[in-house]
Amino acid sequence: MGSLTESEFQEFIITMGYRYNEKAKAAFNTFEGFHNRIEFGEQENRYFVRMECGVKNGEPEDVLKELKEFQSSHKEAVLKVGFKKRCIVMELKETIDSDIDKEALKALVHFITELCKSDRLMPLCRVCGRERKTGVYVVGQEIMPICDSCVARKRRLYEKRRDLFEKKKQNLAAGILGALFGASLGALLNMLCYQFFPIKGIWSAFVAVLAFCGFVVTGKRATKKSGIITAIIAIVIFVISEYFAMVLETAILIEREGGGIAVSESIGIVNSGLMEQSYQMIVLSELTAGIAVILAVGAVYFLKRILTRPMKISKNLL
Repeated sequence: MGSLTESEFQEFIITMGYRYNEKAKAAFNTFEGFHNRIEFGEQENRYFVRMECGVKNGEPEDVLKELKEFQSSHKEAVLKVGFKKRCIVMELKETIDSDIDKEALKALVHFITELCKSDRLMPLCRVCGRERKTGVYVVGQEIMPICDSCVARKRRLYEKRRDLFEKKKQNLAAGILGALFGASLGALLNMLCYQFFPIKGIWSAFVAVLAFCGFVVTGKRATKKSGIITAIIAIVIFVISEYFAMVLETAILIEREGGGIAVSESIGIVNSGLMEQSYQMIVLSELTAGIAVILAVGAVYFLKRILTRPMKISKNLL
């Protein structure tokens, strides 16, 4: 539905009795205790109509059959319908004509309203899934119908997590030392694994994981800045450990040939090897793979922070 801009969507949806929420970038409406919402999926580039509900009279299959019949009669506008996990989802096709977009939305809204009037469905709380009186709240950036008890529980959880987070004061210097210590331990593991299981760059995960863990343990509170610093530390330590892993491997080969332990000779051989282009390409590919693994661990670290961050719940929008 790329033809309807956000401002056009807001203007149009208000005329149909909906309210638009800027934070959630979605519109919602309340009818007979049901709360349905219309939102634009940026990845799919189309609109979705969603409503949490259970079946009071009849079977879920009967509701799904009615949804599919509606889809069949509006196949020029409706891409797919579903009734999973007690949530009606209707997805509109992407079109290029704003008038078609609006007519499709009108038809969907009318159909949903008639379903609410049919006395076959019951409104549900999005969190506990029980048939209770619900309000409309924004949790994070998503509009949800939630009952009073779940709202109270979510707010207590948010305040508890927020208080725990605010009590932690970051010690950047201690965190950097912890990251250096953790990365060094990871470097030793990387060097050992390099000798027995020389899988290209994968053992850099030890360096990254222990570096991030070391920072969190000693620095107490992690931020984006500390994450970037820790990733840089992990990359530098990994590059150094790769050099010494090659030296150790060369020393072991010399010792096996009866040359004894010759660290200086091993360093000389590695250094001379690094001057050759073919050897440089091999080393570069290993370093690239290892750095990619470290960045992947860092991405997971940031994702974990986002997913575990306490989400504030808004006041009832009704």
